[in-house]
Amino acid sequence: RAARHIIPADIIPEESTVSEDIIRTIEAIDARRCQATIAKDRAVMEEILADDMVYVHSSAVAESKAQYIERATTGWYDYTGLTDRGRTFRVYGDTVLVNGDLRIQVTVKGTAKDFVSRYLQVWAKRGGHWRMVSWQSTPIPPS
Repeated sequence: RAARHIIPADIIPEESTVSEDIIRTIEAIDARRCQATIAKDRAVMEEILADDMVYVHSSAVAESKAQYIERATTGWYDYTGLTDRGRTFRVYGDTVLVNGDLRIQVTVKGTAKDFVSRYLQVWAKRGGHWRMVSWQSTPIPPS
């Protein structure tokens, strides 16, 4: 299992349990998101991604929720692996920032890619449900 760190965001001690619960919830939802991406499960992606989500790939291509889901479920992107390499969480009430490294194995329009990306992921609680509202990634150059 990859490393997980929590960076308290101006929390008082009694709130730390709440932050831990939120982080466990985000980890579970994100695991579902990764599984759905690999399985091309449109319904789960629709549920987890916010309607106003912006997804910026490591190639600098920016997509809306509709564009990303369409491409991720019809073969434009064929994800075969999304492996967590470690991440940190900052909880700010109904917003959570996640910084991490992720190994991405994907075929894009017939070209296979396997790389590690450093990302910022943003989650927001809306209508009682956590939704991914933003993803921004930068490739880590091979060493």
